[in-house]
Amino acid sequence: MIVDLERDSELPEFSADVCIVGAGAAGIVLAAELASHGKRVLLLESGGPGLEPAPQALNESSYTGQPHRAASIGRFRVLGGTTTAWGGQILELTPEDFAVRPWVPGSGWPFIKEELAAYYERALQAEGLAPAIRSDAQVWRELKMVSPDLGDALELYFTRWCPEPNFARLYRELLVSPNLCVVLHATATAMMLDENGGRVRGIRSTGSAVREHIFSAGHYVLCLGAIESSRFLLQPMPGGHTPSWNRSGLLGHHFQSHIDFDAARIPEENAHRIRGVFANAYVRAQKYHPKFRLSIPAQADGALLNVAGSITCTHAEEPDLQRLKFLARNLIRGRLPGFEDADLARALRQARTMAGLAYGYAVEHRAYWPKNSAFWLRVHCEQEPLSRSRITLTDARDATGLLRAHLDWRVSPLEWKTIRCFTEQVKRSFAARGWGDIATQPELALEEGFLGITFDDSHHHMGGARMAVHSTEGVVTPDLQLHGVENAYLCSAAVFPTSGFSNPTHTLIALAIRLADRLKHS
Repeated sequence: MIVDLERDSELPEFSADVCIVGAGAAGIVLAAELASHGKRVLLLESGGPGLEPAPQALNESSYTGQPHRAASIGRFRVLGGTTTAWGGQILELTPEDFAVRPWVPGSGWPFIKEELAAYYERALQAEGLAPAIRSDAQVWRELKMVSPDLGDALELYFTRWCPEPNFARLYRELLVSPNLCVVLHATATAMMLDENGGRVRGIRSTGSAVREHIFSAGHYVLCLGAIESSRFLLQPMPGGHTPSWNRSGLLGHHFQSHIDFDAARIPEENAHRIRGVFANAYVRAQKYHPKFRLSIPAQADGALLNVAGSITCTHAEEPDLQRLKFLARNLIRGRLPGFEDADLARALRQARTMAGLAYGYAVEHRAYWPKNSAFWLRVHCEQEPLSRSRITLTDARDATGLLRAHLDWRVSPLEWKTIRCFTEQVKRSFAARGWGDIATQPELALEEGFLGITFDDSHHHMGGARMAVHSTEGVVTPDLQLHGVENAYLCSAAVFPTSGFSNPTHTLIALAIRLADRLKHS
């Protein structure tokens, strides 16, 4: 059932086994797993069924360091969370992301990747990607190609894309399950602890007209974004004492967000030469995006971070094309596309390009790269695990009374060195294969050229509540339990010890399913 505190004056009687705060990807999948196994689940969401200004205003933060646009435009208080706005790109972390790399201080998770292998597979099912081809080699065979060899230092791979990225739509039938009570416009403002601070006895929530509600359950899971996780857990405790989950003093530290940077321009004639390798592929109605990463031996040789790249194509009329692609995707998914009066004019202006896109999709099974486009080497770089980036609190309060977040996002010399070395390697690899020269950005010639650059931040918020075996080294245990609290958990990308270069949502969903398996038996 779905209850809306903006609309419903009375809450139904609902005895919950688990209370989940946050109805984004992790919260919805966790709720689905638990409800399907007979657990009664409360799912609290700060926003409503659609995006609204008032809940979004709760995200307002202050900043220093590098500009971080996604702290404002990449966070969504709405049923479905960020899945209502993302593209749905899915990728596992690499085995090395879980391992200790001697040349990367602070690297390593408290378990190896094999621990998540079965959960990664179940995550594909949860994301609607059961039909997706698992093997990259098989994708190339379906395209009637042999995987191109980029040399010893670079490795090709594919990302997969969810056919329905909005989890509020993907799980719409489950959201009205009798075992699940979704409460909209319920902004969590505090975890209420017992007198010893070792157990949560309720979640205090502020709803419409600042009405307070207390939600109770046997177990509690915070499924908040990384920034909000640190902000919520950093709020002052009664009596001013330090909570058990922050004995390490690390809460809010080591915030990470993948650094995105257009490192080199690809001349148009060269871009069309490599389209058959790097354009998006469409196989059996599934989308696969070819990218390339720096090999682990090359990382070790250069004492570099994990880094990858892709070739992007941006047309001069990109806003028109993005709108038309959006309408086409809605039609393919069987939804009313929501045409506007201006869409006909857009379609007429872009008729030739749209015909090329349709031919590429239906006949070639590859994305069409229009002429007169800008082609770039787009680099996606890991941040240092012990990043100097940090989330703290300000003295300003939001409408619910919580102190607002302050984000200090930093790019380090090692991250800049990694981007520079990776770009040079790509340049050499392309030239060796006769794919032509690429024009690297002039800043890359400077050892400290990053000091004047505004990087894109990828909207991938991670870290700040590091996972660790001991409470002196992190905020949550390897099972995601808040250190020192027996019935509270944090299922968020905030717990990632390292970020790799992979989109974080797939790993987060795998962690949510792993946590569900634990809570099913509690």
